[in-house]
Amino acid sequence: MSDLRKRLEQISMLDFDDLVVLTLLYEGCSCKFVSTFLKLTPPAISHRLNKYMDVFGADFFIKQKNHKILSLTGHEVAQKAKKVLCMFLQEDDSFMIKAMNTKAS
Repeated sequence: MSDLRKRLEQISMLDFDDLVVLTLLYEGCSCKFVSTFLKLTPPAISHRLNKYMDVFGADFFIKQKNHKILSLTGHEVAQKAKKVLCMFLQEDDSFMIKAMNTKAS
């Protein structure tokens, strides 16, 4: 299978919420915050994290104490997801941080 075909198959597994989840993880948000932000249950977020490991490989996350954080592979995928989300929303790449800061105030 060609590399392009493999990447297209991986991308087709993602939905819009996945782009938001990956963007928030890329921004350093916790899974609990992501769950609250998207109004999804923690098991739903966990299911998505497992999906990312299935789609992009077991090394998508690394364990740090009791938390999963993005590995180098995960970081690269999440960075690309953020770019796609920015294109969809026609925003610059700092839109998510601005929105979270406004909401926290």
